[in-house]
Amino acid sequence: MPAVVAVFTGPAGSGKSSLVKAYSEWARKTLLLRVATVNLDPGADELLYKPTFDIRKLFTLRDIMLKYGLGPNGAFIKASELIADRIDEIFSEEPFTDIDKWDLVLVDTPGQMEAFLFRPASRVFLERLARTTHAILVYIIDASAIERVSDGVFLWFLFVLLQVKTGLLAVPVINKRDIAKNPRITQLLVEDPTKLIEEAREEGLSSEVIDELVSIAMKTKGPFRAVLVSALELDDMEKLHQLIHEAFCVCGDLT
Repeated sequence: MPAVVAVFTGPAGSGKSSLVKAYSEWARKTLLLRVATVNLDPGADELLYKPTFDIRKLFTLRDIMLKYGLGPNGAFIKASELIADRIDEIFSEEPFTDIDKWDLVLVDTPGQMEAFLFRPASRVFLERLARTTHAILVYIIDASAIERVSDGVFLWFLFVLLQVKTGLLAVPVINKRDIAKNPRITQLLVEDPTKLIEEAREEGLSSEVIDELVSIAMKTKGPFRAVLVSALELDDMEKLHQLIHEAFCVCGDLT
């Protein structure tokens, strides 16, 4: 059976690395899976997990800033270009050289999502990965960043744009449920996002705009319902695993 390859992405601070750590450890200990982790963030100071491949082996954000005289934002953009330029080197390393020997491969992307996934250079990595195996995107929404309906709709709409930009199958995961700013709004994103329209009226927001955004999001969200998790709760890793496995079966046509 091909490896399940999940590319974790989301806004800075959404908890990508924490979920990669928690999920990889849970899968190894509970399911006895062969799990590989990949770090593509050259700006990471310390990782919570031991990566099978670490982009910092090739370059770090600090190296790029010094070499090219760039600030942090410019260096992240340059890093995405370097990932594209050195794609052959990356895919000559484990776990990419023999990816099907792994049961699960988790790819942790740069903290600055827009500097990576919304740049043309990211397409090189994702297309190479798609040619190597079936892969899905795991888009992480930070529940602690959702205080109002507009916050939730904005973060959810980034999920829509991500699918349009990459063309890859994506699944939504709402992280940090234990410290959610507005549990009601967060729960509606999971259970019935259309009810956000009524909530928006109560907040005095433009219902017409929210209505249109929610309508587009519902039409393009795909067949997968968001799951609400916390990297601190091991029971939540089972929900995450079920979502990823279900999506992979659709993506890989493993029926």
